[in-house]
Amino acid sequence: MSLSSHAEAVKEQGWYHKLPAPSVLDARTRKLFEEYCHLESDDILPHLLTAVSDRRSNVSPGPRERAWAIFPWPYIGMFRFCQLSLSKHPSYPRVLAALKDSKQPSTLLDLGCCFGQDIRKLVYDGAPPEHLLACDLNGQFLDWGYDLFEDRESLKTRMIATDLFRDHGPLAEMEGRLDFVHASLFLHLFSWDRQVEACKRIIRLLKPRSGSTVIGRQTGNVAAHEGYMPTVGHVWRHSDQSFKAMWQEIGRATGTEWSVWTELDEGEGEHTEPGFRSLTFEVTRA
Repeated sequence: MSLSSHAEAVKEQGWYHKLPAPSVLDARTRKLFEEYCHLESDDILPHLLTAVSDRRSNVSPGPRERAWAIFPWPYIGMFRFCQLSLSKHPSYPRVLAALKDSKQPSTLLDLGCCFGQDIRKLVYDGAPPEHLLACDLNGQFLDWGYDLFEDRESLKTRMIATDLFRDHGPLAEMEGRLDFVHASLFLHLFSWDRQVEACKRIIRLLKPRSGSTVIGRQTGNVAAHEGYMPTVGHVWRHSDQSFKAMWQEIGRATGTEWSVWTELDEGEGEHTEPGFRSLTFEVTRA
């Protein structure tokens, strides 16, 4: 099946919404578009759906439509990127305060950042952009993020198109320099073994000291199991117990110790999988 055919097929699964739900385009997100992007309230929805070429003033598909054409995931089709998930994490106030500490500011990587929406929220909330870093495998997402937030010339955060699993890639220079890694809707794209490898690489990026933290949110289930996703292959769906067990395995393999907090909630959106949940986590080095 071609990518375009797959994109059309998964629309039938409820993965694609023509308009964002009110719970997605909520007051927090609207405020960001109004005050960070300087858009009028009535212009936000049209801005999400279309983009205007500066050269010819031709209306073209917006970042969501362009992203859906090459990466037809629920996160894109349901406008989940508008939810600003990092700012809804219970540890966000602590993370933001650490980043804003003028005497010893912390550093954060947004891993698998998509359009970089969480970076924009951090900057809007006062985090120094030069202490933030974002990366995504697909550089087009980063480029479209500038269109979405209209800050191509003003945003000073470094945005990198790279693969976490790439040896000697651009992230290598950040090894041992980060205080926080935000990894939402990222690990659940991989098998158990690949998640373990990803977390080992994340550990290498973090400062080797107590308090270094990985936070995020991803799909989960009350019963951990292996699943299959057509565009990526075999994936591991975690319960809270299996997520903690994975980090115990990672700790033994790396000679490190981690405190793991998880929370399963009912999740959001349309899901037919029995036991589906949303898994929020915080993993802190002891």
